[in-house]
Amino acid sequence: MNSNLKFDYDKEPSRDILCLDCKSFYASCEAVALGYDPLKVKLVVMSYPSGSPQKRGSGLILASSPQAKKAYNISNVSRARDLPYPYPDDLVIVAPRMNLYMEVNKTINNIYRTFVSDEDIAVYSVDETFLDVTNSLSYFDCETAYDLAKIIQTKVFRETGIYTTVGIGDNPLLAKLALDNESKFNPDMKAEWRYKDVKTKLWSIPKLTDFWGIGSKTEIRLNKLGIKSIYDLSQYNYYELKDNMGVM
Repeated sequence: MNSNLKFDYDKEPSRDILCLDCKSFYASCEAVALGYDPLKVKLVVMSYPSGSPQKRGSGLILASSPQAKKAYNISNVSRARDLPYPYPDDLVIVAPRMNLYMEVNKTINNIYRTFVSDEDIAVYSVDETFLDVTNSLSYFDCETAYDLAKIIQTKVFRETGIYTTVGIGDNPLLAKLALDNESKFNPDMKAEWRYKDVKTKLWSIPKLTDFWGIGSKTEIRLNKLGIKSIYDLSQYNYYELKDNMGVM
C-alpha cells in the first residue's frame, strides 16, 4: 500500500492533561528535610557515602540537586569519583532514604487527589503523575489548565517544599513531551503542547531519544530506515513503519 494515513486532529480526543514531575525528587526530599532550598543547595544522594569529608566514599550518585548538576557537570548516573575531591565545603552528601521518598510521594499524590477524582489520576513513577483536569477547571474557577497547574504547583510547594514542573497537553503523550522538552527549562516550570503545536514543537524535537518511548535501541532501528529525526518519523509511511517495527 503506497498511500499514507492522514490525521485530522479535530477528530482526536482533546482533554486537559497535566504531567507533573517533582524536580530532582530524591535530592529535593533530602534538601527540604535538612532545611535547604532544593534549587539553591548543592546536594547529592550517594549510595555509599563515607560519612567523613576526609574520605571519598564510593558508589552511585542516585540523585543530584540542580545546582550540583550545574556546578560539577554530573547526572543521575554518575559515581563518587565524578565529584571534585577533596569535597567542596558547600557540597552536601547524603545516603539514600527510600522510606522518606515514598512518604513524600504519598503526600504529594494525596495533594493531587484534592484536585481530581480517583479515575482521573495515574501515578507513572515515584516522581511523575498524570492528571486529567478537564472536569476540574470549573470547580476551581479556572479558565485554563495552565491556571490550575499553577495552583497545584503552589499547593505542593507550600505543603512539602518540593518544586514541580508541569507539561500540559490534549493527551498524555503531548503533556509528557511538553514536560520533558520544554517545561523543565522554563522559568515558571510549565509548558503547554496542543495539537496545533505538533508541527512546530513536536516535529522539531532535535533527537529521536528525546521523544518519550524511544530508547537507543529503537533509535538504531529507526536510523536503519533512514529516520534521523522526529520530523522524518512523522513523514514516514505508516504502513511501512508498522511492517518494520510492529505495534509498540
